[in-house]
Amino acid sequence: MKQYECLVPGCAWHTQAEDSAEIVRRAADHLRSVHSESVVRPEMIERIKQRIHEPAAAQ
Repeated sequence: MKQYECLVPGCAWHTQAEDSAEIVRRAADHLRSVHSESVVRPEMIERIKQRIHEPAAAQ
C-alpha cells in the first residue's frame, strides 16, 4: 500500500492505493476538481510521484 498527501499547502486531502499509477490518477483528478487546475503539467506529475510513500508503521 502506498500513500500520498496533496502538494497544495494547507490542503489535508490524501489517498492510498496499491500502485503509484492509481495515486497519480487520483491526485491529478483532485488537482483539477478541487484546486481548479485545468492542466496538470508534467512537472506536477513528477512532484506527485516524488511525494508517494509507504505509510508509517503503526506503533
